[in-house]
Amino acid sequence: MILISLFFIALINFSYLLACYFYPDLSGQNSVLIFNGLFSIFLVGVYYRKTPGDPVQQETPLPERATVETARYGELDLLDYLPDFLCLKDKDGRWLKASGDYLAGFNLQDVDYIGKTDDELAQYPQSDVRALKLSSIQDKSAWHLGRPVKETRTIADPGKESGLLEITRTPVFDAGQNKSKLVLTGRFAVDGGEKSKWEPLVDALQVCHLNIAFLDADFRIDRVNQAFSQLTGYSGEEIKNKPLSLIIEGEFEPVRKDFFKVGNERFWSGELIGKHKNGQLVPIKLDITEIAKDKQDIAYFATLLDITRQKQSEKRIMQIAHYDDLTGLANRAMFFDRLNRFLSESKRRHLHAVIFYINLDRFKAVNDSLGHSAGNQLLKDVAIRLRLLMGSRDVVARLNGDEFALLILNETGHEQAIYSASMIAGEVLRKVSEMFYIDQRELFITASLGIALYPEDGVSAEMLLKHADIAMYEAKRQGRNNYQFYKQDQADATQDRLLVEFNLRKAIEKNELQLYYQPQYYADSGKIFGAEALIRWLHGANGETKMISPEHFIAIAEESGLIVEIGEWIMRTACLQLKKWLDEDYGLQQVSVNVSARQFTHNEFLKTVENALCDAGLDAGRLELEITESLLVGDIRQIELQLQRLKKMGVRIALDDFGTGYSSLSYLKNLPIDVLKIDRSFVKEMTIASKDAKLVTAMIKMGHSLGQRIIAEGVETEQQLIYLTHLGCDIIQGYYFSPPLPTYQMTALLVSDAQGDAAEGKPVYLFESTPAVSGFL
Repeated sequence: MILISLFFIALINFSYLLACYFYPDLSGQNSVLIFNGLFSIFLVGVYYRKTPGDPVQQETPLPERATVETARYGELDLLDYLPDFLCLKDKDGRWLKASGDYLAGFNLQDVDYIGKTDDELAQYPQSDVRALKLSSIQDKSAWHLGRPVKETRTIADPGKESGLLEITRTPVFDAGQNKSKLVLTGRFAVDGGEKSKWEPLVDALQVCHLNIAFLDADFRIDRVNQAFSQLTGYSGEEIKNKPLSLIIEGEFEPVRKDFFKVGNERFWSGELIGKHKNGQLVPIKLDITEIAKDKQDIAYFATLLDITRQKQSEKRIMQIAHYDDLTGLANRAMFFDRLNRFLSESKRRHLHAVIFYINLDRFKAVNDSLGHSAGNQLLKDVAIRLRLLMGSRDVVARLNGDEFALLILNETGHEQAIYSASMIAGEVLRKVSEMFYIDQRELFITASLGIALYPEDGVSAEMLLKHADIAMYEAKRQGRNNYQFYKQDQADATQDRLLVEFNLRKAIEKNELQLYYQPQYYADSGKIFGAEALIRWLHGANGETKMISPEHFIAIAEESGLIVEIGEWIMRTACLQLKKWLDEDYGLQQVSVNVSARQFTHNEFLKTVENALCDAGLDAGRLELEITESLLVGDIRQIELQLQRLKKMGVRIALDDFGTGYSSLSYLKNLPIDVLKIDRSFVKEMTIASKDAKLVTAMIKMGHSLGQRIIAEGVETEQQLIYLTHLGCDIIQGYYFSPPLPTYQMTALLVSDAQGDAAEGKPVYLFESTPAVSGFL
């Protein structure tokens, strides 16, 4: 491409000389400009000409490497044999090659100039310092203007007296419009007797691969070369005296008008659609320059360049810039562009718009368990389902990661927009929740949607998307797999969540997190069995300590990813504390720790468990991990494998809140579950509602038949205790025996239990009613 660009620029300057050769009456006043192209044309001719007697053949383009090597070793050496002044510099002004006459003009004949700048060459004593300084300034001017720049100065013509030298600097840019080379050409006046020197260039013009045409004053074609004929399909005889507009699709008159609008130097360059003889259209770059100001047979010189590949590259760049490479959907930039365009038209047409913000629930668990390849395939499948739901005017975009957005235009009123949004949101939830089949696995996933309406919820693209995002987080808070419309109080809640997240990060650093332990008892004997570790946050603010409920920060910790760090701290602390109690010979058999979905699917989870047990020196059988049914959503085979690894370590697995989530008997059959924990919602109404009692009875019998221990949570009355004991429940946990206790109170309870101070199987409570604790309990 560098050579093509160099040849192209040089040929424009050379045009006038060729015209002079064919038409002797043509004025030679612009000969210096014309000579600037001789060097490039000569190189092209040498490169493409065949040996004498061989027929002219169409050249096959050389590989890029061959082109570079040719330029480096062959063409630069030819500068030494060309007449007059020639010099080639790189984009930083370093000299690459110069003819002998050019070197002599600066008194640099005996200097190793290659790779040096004008300023560096000016350091040599014999150099023409003033000329080099001026040359450096002119170089910068040419790069700045981005077009050929001429200067005239007096210099000694080798072997002659001083004469007037015109130097032209031509900047060359690559296909990306980056600086490439600077070509400097110059010459003294050439008399008519020297024309014979340039006869070989006529042949070179004919075999040159650039598409060249000479035009008369009315823009009719006078002469073309073979490359021009190949591009257009017209031979030289067919197209002679035909208007240039013949090969241009569309109106040519605007080009003519623009050409004469430019200053004294007539030059036009632009992109057009070329038309082949057979009717085929091709994008071209057309350059026209004036080579004779007086009325002559040849007045203009034109070159055409097929820019099909350039246009294809530009299209690919536009695709990358505006569309998501993975799914093919519009990206964030494209989404905002379409939304802003809609907003600019909406006021006069009174349009409504609905913006949906969609986030896949627990996508990270899928990505971590199945790998990024499966995750990417899931995103592509979701994109296909979303696209099929939308109309041709609607916009479906992937914003980032597992987040999508929909823009739906609605010309009806506010109420109709709400109704339409509700219907579409329900359909999106239904389609996304249908089974996916990825890597020969059945996979289920859900989504949470936030909805914002224009103009009610905002009048700018940024505000509308922000409010839809806030509504989406409200849907997450409401339990996922649902949609929510934006409300102002949601924005306030979002600010509160951000504040909680900020303070929670500092709480980890300030050791504000503590573990409380709720004892678990044998139902039949009332003796202590184990304890569940529960996190508490004692937040210090304004000189006061306030206990924050886990309900207010656990979900935020999971969304932000802090739950991984917090969970690691809980497991390590609980294991160390249990080992300490065991060393004191207290009758606590195990400690149970809750595990979130994000923890469980984290790559380092198994290592976290191993490290906690190893650091504490605790037997793995003493640790029980509680997982919820919602954690089991995803790739069930991968989840089963993770649980089997934990079981192989010796860790016990409990299924928490059984019956409240995605309950499936297949979990109990296939997964290595040791313990079923009946949720407090069943226990609470058990002695009142017969249905709850029947469900609890069924859970206990089913668990026992599968060899699983049963724990009932939320036991608060003696009647509940008696009923559960009668049904055969194994372990009781709840406020009837004890609320969650801080470490020192749990220790006191264990001491009391070890000393036999408990009366009738019910322990003595030793916890204090401090404001921080009693306010929460």
